[in-house]
Amino acid sequence: MKTLFETIGHRLGQKVAQGKNTFNLMGGTEEDSLRAEIRLGRDLAAALVARIPLVEENETTRFAAQIGRWLAGHVKERKHPFNVRVTGEPEPNAIALPGGSIFVSWPMLEMCHGERDEIAFLVAHEMAHIVRRHALDRIINDAALSLLLRQTSGRHAASAWLSKAGRQLLGSGYSRDEELEADVFAVALVGTAGGDALAAGERLLAELAQRASVQGVGIAGDYFATHPPIVERIANLRAKRQG
Repeated sequence: MKTLFETIGHRLGQKVAQGKNTFNLMGGTEEDSLRAEIRLGRDLAAALVARIPLVEENETTRFAAQIGRWLAGHVKERKHPFNVRVTGEPEPNAIALPGGSIFVSWPMLEMCHGERDEIAFLVAHEMAHIVRRHALDRIINDAALSLLLRQTSGRHAASAWLSKAGRQLLGSGYSRDEELEADVFAVALVGTAGGDALAAGERLLAELAQRASVQGVGIAGDYFATHPPIVERIANLRAKRQG
């Protein structure tokens, strides 16, 4: 029987270097790969929740979850069971896991000031990392996790990985192109749903930039330090809004 890692369809070596889609590397149907991705994501989410406290459900957390469901209904690729949860981390942060789980820290949510479209931009940006498989690719390309998935079950592998290298990887940013792609995806998705993410996204990023300049890029660990410069993302959104 194939391990979870093999079912997802990832193979180290030349094919990865050539950038082929992970779902096509070892055969199997896309449905099989999607089920495996969702299972991996659930294992990672369970391991993450065991280490990071969730904020007790309240009106704001319910609003964020509602926005997640609203956006999910407008995603063309309706394959992932998206869910949005709010963590009690002390710093602004957001994490997307393969399969559909999105975690937003309370300070990051507070920065949206209860504005629907700002929260929607934030959530849709993380959805992009899932739909475009940025989240999946970077996780299963991690050598430590790939080894653990070959040796033990998904739940135990996820827990062990998060205890070591996993938290650092999840807290780091994606590539410049992936982040800008996620911004474009977020604007389009929120727009399709009936919102205005261009102005909202610009406002949120501007506040992030202002806070980072005052407190330093370390306000969310490596999150801001490893993301593309926020000013570049703002300029990109502003150009689209004015164009």
